[in-house]
Amino acid sequence: NNPSSFDNSLKKRNLKPLSKNIIKIHEEYLNFLNEKQDCQEKKNTLSKLFSKPKSNLEEIKKQVQDLKKKIDSLNKLSEEKLEELNEILLNLPNTVSDETPDGKSEDDNTILKVEGKKKSYSFKPKDHLELAESLDLLDYEKAIKISGSRFSILKNNLALLHRALVNLMLDNNTIEFKFNEIVVPELVKMSALIGTGQLPKFEEDLFKTNFNDLYLIPTAEVPLVNINRDSIIDKKTLPLRYTSYTNCFRSEAGASGKDTKGLIREHQFGKVELVTISDPANSKDEFQKMISCVENILNKLELPYRIIELCSADLGFSASYTQDFEIWMPGQKKYREVSSCSNCKDFQSRRMKMRIKDKETDDIYYPHTLNCSSLAVGRVLVAILENFQNSDGSIEIPSALNKYTNGLKKICYNDQKV
Repeated sequence: NNPSSFDNSLKKRNLKPLSKNIIKIHEEYLNFLNEKQDCQEKKNTLSKLFSKPKSNLEEIKKQVQDLKKKIDSLNKLSEEKLEELNEILLNLPNTVSDETPDGKSEDDNTILKVEGKKKSYSFKPKDHLELAESLDLLDYEKAIKISGSRFSILKNNLALLHRALVNLMLDNNTIEFKFNEIVVPELVKMSALIGTGQLPKFEEDLFKTNFNDLYLIPTAEVPLVNINRDSIIDKKTLPLRYTSYTNCFRSEAGASGKDTKGLIREHQFGKVELVTISDPANSKDEFQKMISCVENILNKLELPYRIIELCSADLGFSASYTQDFEIWMPGQKKYREVSSCSNCKDFQSRRMKMRIKDKETDDIYYPHTLNCSSLAVGRVLVAILENFQNSDGSIEIPSALNKYTNGLKKICYNDQKV
């Protein structure tokens, strides 16, 4: 309906215009269908002549057979066109929201907010890897023996801190922000990944098993959004707000040589996720609720962070509008992403046939879906290790976590509670 607007959205993502090609293929598909329908009607008319006297049965039979062959041919052609069309459509990213600023690369992203004071140190801050290994909190060598590179074993009080963070995040999301906690499968069907947009485009980023063609989830967003696939939701029940802790699995394709050691970029990592199914009229408010939810956690942990508004060229495939959270890492001397909060609008709900029904008006339409990391646990562990380190290499534990760490307030070399 709006080819110029559609093409303009693709251009904002540095992609070529495609509307003419898509419309052409769609028209060819419809032409085959119409021609097939005409042939079917002719065949039906001829078939009725068999029962009439004085009919030239042999001639009619030949015409019917010819029409059958043509219908079969047109059916094949229409299916091929539909397959060609679907392949293009399933690989098309979401349209860019009017809120999203234009840009050519991540360099054009906008810093919306900087919060928290960076700590000053009387010594050179170490990175999390050096800190964790010196405190006997990480074991990469054994992890490599078990699973290979980009895996880690968290030990002793770092494992405790990991569990504490998960509990803090889930309590924050459920008690203070009224998200419903859900435990979801970490293996999903191909259709679920098509619904949220990971497939078919990002097949190489996923781990596929040899059991029933199931995939390991790259994020809890996949099962959480798919809870309502192929369904019609009563408008009065909206918004639906979910939160879940899961392991996430990513092949990190294209990340060769980047963060090969440490907790920043692993094949398996823990993450607490937020997902909201919203009426389109309220999705902006729900987005802000997610932002506030993440900010509340970071403020409790006393971690310096900033919020980045992504430009059109840096936008994720399924997202229409996105803000990222980045935490300052003094050991690395840079900000690192710990959360991405996206409004996907009706992109995912269309792909998975999720709809809303307003029972007062009988209107049926597509909801907006939103997702947000709240948060990537490993990366927050990194931030705590680097931001709360002392000159002797010990780590202070943020006070907000004390009730989740069995009274542990500091991680020391002798691994004693302080």
